[in-house]
Amino acid sequence: MASLDNKLPWWKTAVGYHIYIPSFFDSNGDGIGDIPGIISRLPYLQSLGVDLIWLSPFYASPQHDMGYDISDYKSVHPPYGTVSDVQRLIDAAHIHGLKIIFDLVVNHTSHLHEWFVASRSSKYSEKRDWYHWRPAKYGADGNRKPPNNWMSVFGGSAWEWDEATEEYYLHIYLKEQPDLNWSNPELRKAVFDDAIRFWLDRGVDGFRIDTVCIYAKDTAFPDAEVTNSNSEFQLGRKYYADLKENFEYLREMRDVFNSYEGRELVMIGEYSGGTTPETARKYCGRGGSLDTGFHKQLLDLERTDVSKWILREPSFELSRFMGVHAEWQIMADNEAGTWTTAYLENHDVARSVSRFADDSPQLRTASARLLAVIAATSSGTLFIYQGQEIGMTSMPEDWGIEEYKDNETLRYYHNVEKGMANGENVKYAFSSIRKVARDHGRTPMQWDDSLNAGFSTARKPWMRVNDNYPSLNAQSQEGDPNSALEFWRRILKLRKQYPDLFVSGNFELINLESNGVGNNVGLYWKRSSQEGSHERRSGALIVMNFSPTQASAMKLVGKALPEGGSGLCGLQLLVSTYPENVSDTLEAYEARVYIAL
Repeated sequence: MASLDNKLPWWKTAVGYHIYIPSFFDSNGDGIGDIPGIISRLPYLQSLGVDLIWLSPFYASPQHDMGYDISDYKSVHPPYGTVSDVQRLIDAAHIHGLKIIFDLVVNHTSHLHEWFVASRSSKYSEKRDWYHWRPAKYGADGNRKPPNNWMSVFGGSAWEWDEATEEYYLHIYLKEQPDLNWSNPELRKAVFDDAIRFWLDRGVDGFRIDTVCIYAKDTAFPDAEVTNSNSEFQLGRKYYADLKENFEYLREMRDVFNSYEGRELVMIGEYSGGTTPETARKYCGRGGSLDTGFHKQLLDLERTDVSKWILREPSFELSRFMGVHAEWQIMADNEAGTWTTAYLENHDVARSVSRFADDSPQLRTASARLLAVIAATSSGTLFIYQGQEIGMTSMPEDWGIEEYKDNETLRYYHNVEKGMANGENVKYAFSSIRKVARDHGRTPMQWDDSLNAGFSTARKPWMRVNDNYPSLNAQSQEGDPNSALEFWRRILKLRKQYPDLFVSGNFELINLESNGVGNNVGLYWKRSSQEGSHERRSGALIVMNFSPTQASAMKLVGKALPEGGSGLCGLQLLVSTYPENVSDTLEAYEARVYIAL
């Protein structure tokens, strides 16, 4: 257990760093992050201990959904730079020993993409069938209706009427994001050439594949079952998620990757919100096309079945959090040919310190260190989101709706204002937005305590910098042994020192509630993945206090171990987020890792 397991492919042992380009670093003072800005920060990423960077979409786009509406796969959104800049980034990343993957967004394009412009130009266009077009239905009253009752992810109908050709087109997301018709082989070839080969030929090491489960649609387009009688439109996921044709399309995509002989390219999918571990195994197990995938269950932890915005009470429960985490940890099974990703943040979710712990000035550093322990000791390909390594927090509660930029958030808020969102009032809507809006993870990176946190020299960046940047920034944490940044550096080194425990080890959640420890203490065991180990306890024990107060739990923890017995005999403390604490009492938001002797 002393060195990185070279038997595993690079993308399994890699620590990934997710970059949200507009908010990472602005190199030219226009208020928007850019590709040259990323190049300038590669030494920082290298020093952190990451091996892989994943870029959010940088392609040409009208930005109705922050670049997830692409108008040209082979061009770059001008504020971010040029194709030459992207090539320089690929080359520079490799020089720094970093792999690099891009976001592949091919369920839909922008409505301004030349393919869609041609498709909507005429019912007889050669590209008409590259998208999903259908005639209207008409009610008994003679009024025009969409082809079916499917609801868009962002609310309202998933169909948009086109006056010019007098038909509807499908958009599972925004109306500016028409869905591609993957059943058309010419369309698939164009996607493979323009969106994949173009960048693989330039040296990119793979892709994070957006919305990977929904390319195939039931083209009979039946109505969805009514699950919300208060809404005219219903969730149609049954008819467009995880269909058998979807797996066939991904096998074709895998063939494209495999055609690059001698290069170990990675395909990481983004599963749907309803994807279960059982379904995920079909995507990334033996016979599947993906190498691994991002699940969404932790991202949706607060939501109810009604809506993203109708939240659970309480919004965070440790038992639920750890239960969901455990379900996906068991995906990392080399013997079964399956793998998973480990992550707590990305561009679509609020900050983990604010969601799962305590973002107050007094406890946010302790909280960030605790969450770093969970992430770094979890099996799978680990991804850190920009700013997570310094413990960045969600937007302040006193910011008004004018500071929020995300289309999804603003549509919801204004629909509530208009009385169009299941009866929620504006006060409730804004309280939910303050907890789960995607904007919370998109505020600019806090580099130092200068103007705009060192992100940009512009008078007013594209998005407001969090007010806490003077005391919460990367520069102030450099060299401080108690900081979140320096703790991340130490814990990532330990992850690589013990790969068979923390990268590919077997995860075992231990239920402490029945042992009188309480609801705020979490415990799990990581067992060595190495075959032939004869140690009685071949593994590591992770203990966590998710509470702003001390927890007298350690004596009971020993009794809860599967081997029984009392205390922690045979275990040695490997790391603690409070290294000065050697008592049996856990401090507020303390985490400890014990290892078998």
